[in-house]
Amino acid sequence: MQLQAKYVILGLLYKSPMSGYEIKKRFEEHFSFFFDASYGSVYPSLAKLEQEQCIMKRTIVQEGRPTKHEYEITPQGREQFNGYLESPMGMDSTRSDLCMRLYFGEFADDASIIRWLESGLQVNKSQSETLERLLSQYASKMSVPQQICVSIGIEHHQARYASIQKGLEQIREAGKLRKEDSL
Repeated sequence: MQLQAKYVILGLLYKSPMSGYEIKKRFEEHFSFFFDASYGSVYPSLAKLEQEQCIMKRTIVQEGRPTKHEYEITPQGREQFNGYLESPMGMDSTRSDLCMRLYFGEFADDASIIRWLESGLQVNKSQSETLERLLSQYASKMSVPQQICVSIGIEHHQARYASIQKGLEQIREAGKLRKEDSL
């Protein structure tokens, strides 16, 4: 079973009811590091899950504030989510603009490639640091599997950083060799 936004939503609601806004916030703050879904997929997924009777929507009228919709998982939703957890694990996918550019890097100059690699260094350092802060700040509230998940993310970005740094050194060294050869 392929990971879809609906399973992430069911997993969030498995623990406690949440509003659409709270779910969107979790997608943005927690899952963006390892799940590629647009925030625009949350509300259509909620509508579909409600139609499939996997969740129930409760409308809460608030004084002086917009009406709030809170979603709760149903027994059918728990069954679907448990089916996802028990299904064979799918392949992880990697989409990387940096890697695509590098693949076609033979058509670019060294300065462009160096700029891409330096940008990749910054991104991966930032992602690693953000996850480290997240783990440090919330570790006491996280389950052990959640801590493992965040640790995998940290090590992933650290490994990418190290590989990019090595590639940057290779490009810079290759540029020096080409210059020496042309003398």
